[in-house]
Amino acid sequence: MAFVIAVDGPAASGKGTVASRLAALYGYQMLDTGLLYRAVGVRLLASGGDLDDAIVAEAAAKGLDLSELEKAEVRTRAAGEAASRVAVHPGVRAAL
Repeated sequence: MAFVIAVDGPAASGKGTVASRLAALYGYQMLDTGLLYRAVGVRLLASGGDLDDAIVAEAAAKGLDLSELEKAEVRTRAAGEAASRVAVHPGVRAAL
């Protein structure tokens, strides 16, 4: 049986630190889902896509390549702001 541990909380509250420590302690892999939303936002910003268009945002999420999480742009303030805008779309959440 596989276990999934979800850590939720406000920005800059230490979620990543706690999740990293739990993953190391139990030998689990860690996936920072916040980076997924940031990568979708960066993808839309780079292509001129409308962050507030649910259909466009969902398509960007469905086409996301996990290698995009390694780009420095996903850690910028602009990426964080874009993530907040795309994360409200149910289709984006379902795709990710």
